[in-house]
Amino acid sequence: MPIPEEKAKDIVNVAAQIARAQNAEPEATLLENCSASLVFGGEDFDVSLYTLTLEVPIRTYANIEQYRDGLEQSVRERIRPIVRRYPDSRISEVIITPELSPASRPPAVPPKEGEEAEDTRSFWKTGFFRLFISHTSPNKISAHNLKAALPKYRIAAFVAHDDIDPTKEWQLEIERALRTADSLAAIITPDFIESRWCDQEVGFAFGRGKLVVPLCKESVPHGFLGKYQGFQARGLSAPDVAEQLFQILLEHPLTAERMADALVENMASAWSFQAARDAMPLLERVPKVTQTQTAKLLQSITDNDQVGRAINIPERIRAFVSRVGQRERVG
Repeated sequence: MPIPEEKAKDIVNVAAQIARAQNAEPEATLLENCSASLVFGGEDFDVSLYTLTLEVPIRTYANIEQYRDGLEQSVRERIRPIVRRYPDSRISEVIITPELSPASRPPAVPPKEGEEAEDTRSFWKTGFFRLFISHTSPNKISAHNLKAALPKYRIAAFVAHDDIDPTKEWQLEIERALRTADSLAAIITPDFIESRWCDQEVGFAFGRGKLVVPLCKESVPHGFLGKYQGFQARGLSAPDVAEQLFQILLEHPLTAERMADALVENMASAWSFQAARDAMPLLERVPKVTQTQTAKLLQSITDNDQVGRAINIPERIRAFVSRVGQRERVG
């Protein structure tokens, strides 16, 4: 069973209480003052691997930096028994990083002319492509597994049963997710055709001019869905479906630019040499980047040491933008 990414805060809270009860410093202070997030990192022999990132205030980080490597290892060992309830998953890495101040975070992208401003919802990760997964209730596990496999491609997915707080009006939350999504993927099964809600979700996406991708699990697309690019997902693992879906989003005219935005941001905001190295292969799959994206990538070489000093990464970025980038014309 995958670890729900929204459980990061709960896992860290439990670890903090145990560390405090055991008088384990500076672990307890670190865990009590951090902002936690889980990122799916792939699979190893059918075990889902996750990275737990702990953002801490700069003052706290300054006090613990000299002990950081040891703290990362000890926190990983401390949370191991807490996540035993997820036998098919493991937190393989813990990363402690200083918290970005609001002034240093990238500004929100203003809406294009004719578009309304987007709601910033807690279920969307900043800097990720936004995908709404439409599914019927019997397929909620498939939807959840697909959601867990997508972050490696910088895709944040909304799955209603995962992302809606039970205390909130679920219909309003679904509408907000649909309104702010970049695309919709529909898990097509025989009961999908009969679902009034699923048809409305698809119709909402169509009405807003968003790409709808049919994932044909046990049936074929119907109505307007029949003309859209999809693929046969039956028998495929969630990571395989995620890979094919990523390729479609990367290439389709309705989603290519937003998908490229996410991958460019992934590189520009790399917080370590390894993060830059991991970002590069995905970036190199982008078929085209805009002038703005080209400038951001080249600027990251000088503005972000984790990019500029990573072995071979500056050279690969320059080669990439030379091949697919659009530069501003002079004269």
